[in-house]
Amino acid sequence: MRLRWFALGISGFLFVAGHSFAQEDKPLAPGWLSLDSSVGVLDKGIANGKSALEKAVGISIGGFIDTSYEWSSNHPKSARNITGRYFDKDHNKISFNYFHLAIEKPEKDWGVGFKLSGDFGRGGELLREATLWGSRLKDEPSAELREAFLTTTIPLGAGIGIKGGLFVTPLGTEILNAPGAYNDNISRSFAFNYGVPLRHLGMLFSYPFHKTVTASLGVVTGWDNPRDNNHAPSLLTGINWTPADAFGLASNLIWGPEQTGTSGSKRLAWSNVATIKPIDPLTLLVEYTLGRESNIATPTRSKDDAYWHAIAAIASYNWTERFNTALRGEVFLDNEAARTFGFFAATAPRSVTLGELTLTTSYKFTKMFIGRAEVRQDWANKGVYQKAATTPTATKRLSACNCFTRSNLLASC
Repeated sequence: MRLRWFALGISGFLFVAGHSFAQEDKPLAPGWLSLDSSVGVLDKGIANGKSALEKAVGISIGGFIDTSYEWSSNHPKSARNITGRYFDKDHNKISFNYFHLAIEKPEKDWGVGFKLSGDFGRGGELLREATLWGSRLKDEPSAELREAFLTTTIPLGAGIGIKGGLFVTPLGTEILNAPGAYNDNISRSFAFNYGVPLRHLGMLFSYPFHKTVTASLGVVTGWDNPRDNNHAPSLLTGINWTPADAFGLASNLIWGPEQTGTSGSKRLAWSNVATIKPIDPLTLLVEYTLGRESNIATPTRSKDDAYWHAIAAIASYNWTERFNTALRGEVFLDNEAARTFGFFAATAPRSVTLGELTLTTSYKFTKMFIGRAEVRQDWANKGVYQKAATTPTATKRLSACNCFTRSNLLASC
């Protein structure tokens, strides 16, 4: 295995809404880099205005703005394609990723709740490209409806929850960032990009069989495919088990046909995520995802049964109320190369193994304003990462490693 060490420096800023200072939240402890006396005043004004508006209309309102700078030491020939990245793939460029807006109504007033959220910017464009709304998979508009669903509860037993519409997937460890909820690391894992879907259109039922166990079952149009490309639904099911505050397990599965125009070949993704809190400052997240698809095209065969496995772990530690570090390690086994198609490999590979190690630090300047920095090393068992040509005649160079940096500014309300 060819490997090269690299360090990435990223600074990120997150302005997180969802904290209502009108409710007199406990302030953060003093810090050397605290901006409570300046930016914190703006935080409080936004929170007070948001709280007043929510009380007036009875609807929760939130959002954020995210801007980033990204860099890869491989200097990819295509500046819009850092190999293996998706939501963070633009090299040496400042990107306006998101203006995200979300409105939500709980069920308690009407018996029916709803949520609408949308993304504007590069992130919205990429999310739309990843979803089969139309015939194109690139150069989509920089606006996308992320979620639009209704919720209600049938009063049988402990209550059968119903969600219907467009919603993000329950599979995997990482999420699409939302107001007040973001991933421990800035960059996304291979498991997030290639192992599981992003969203579904359909209906999902859930039932709490016990205070520690909730199960779900539903039918969706498929894997990032709200318009349905084969007129055959997929099954979405899962179980959440939380026997103690220090341990939780989420196991979710999607199964069904995903190939265009045929319902014979089936795709399976089964994701298992354990959340472990051995001590108060430390949170461990461990993921294993198994995927399989029958009769799918691969780099070496027109039809094959393909398998993929993702094994990942994140250790997140709160050193203080303000300062956190998160270390992620991951191996992604694309056994038939059906998920990655070998990226930019010069020779069609039979299989590809990817790995990465990522260290992220974050600091809360205020409750709603966070700065982050990240170092990441990617590697592969083959030369699949694109590098820039070193001479005018060289057209393609490949590497078994990829160096990546990102900085982002995110403001939420």
